[in-house]
Amino acid sequence: MGCCVMRRKRQKKKNFIIFSVICFFLLFFISSAYSLLKQDVVVSGKARIMSEQISGGDFIENVVDQDDGLIVDDDGSSHFVGNSDSVVNNFIRIPGDSYLWRILSIDALGNIKIIRNRDDSLESMFMENKNSPYDWAGSLVLANLKTWYQNNLSNLNDIIVQNPEWLLTEASKNGGPTNVTILSTFTNSPIGLIRNDEVLDSSGGTSSGNSVSSWLNDGYQWTMTAVARKNSQAWRMNGDKFMNSGVSTSSVYRPVIILKSSTTFSGGTGTEDDPFNVS
Repeated sequence: MGCCVMRRKRQKKKNFIIFSVICFFLLFFISSAYSLLKQDVVVSGKARIMSEQISGGDFIENVVDQDDGLIVDDDGSSHFVGNSDSVVNNFIRIPGDSYLWRILSIDALGNIKIIRNRDDSLESMFMENKNSPYDWAGSLVLANLKTWYQNNLSNLNDIIVQNPEWLLTEASKNGGPTNVTILSTFTNSPIGLIRNDEVLDSSGGTSSGNSVSSWLNDGYQWTMTAVARKNSQAWRMNGDKFMNSGVSTSSVYRPVIILKSSTTFSGGTGTEDDPFNVS
């Protein structure tokens, strides 16, 4: 009888020790998991995947090596800068689009302005008639942009700024295409085009006459900058050269949109082979 009691006591003691060890490891696992959730998880060779919600712009700036061409302006905004021969790691992929986009800038609030890679199927005159004056709000190119947006990006309305402030600018043919003046603003569209001054910003502010060497250079493409005192003309790029073109001229247009600062990313380092991936 005494032996049975002793065995039961030893068994209870053994069970208690096993239970205590299990509890210790369980508490250790929970505390470790909580610690990981409170920190950034770093994937080797990839982007930093944030465990807590941060600005989409902050995500990108945390990943990009500043030597890759990202610069910060006095107002807190950032621009990707590099000449046509530079490797600029600002590629971004958005859901449902087979074409990559490039990041133009990140504003002080973390919103991300992006431009789509060249697509030769997107071609338009600026205005429908060669005698029509430049008018962004009533332009054919804006109508085509809006139609393309509705057919391709409207499912992403939650992450795209719907009524941003698009600056309407002009540059004089005689004064130089990079001497840009702001005329007004336009807010009735989630989509637009690049401006002459943004092309200049992407080159680091360097130009030679009508030429600007930038990672943005890619054949003929419209800008949304008007030609001053030539009300039936608009500026477009031809590779690295600004050209004043008649509004009835047909040229490629590259859509520009602005992603909200709340946009989240699943990873990527910004290279063409490993772009930033919008979740």
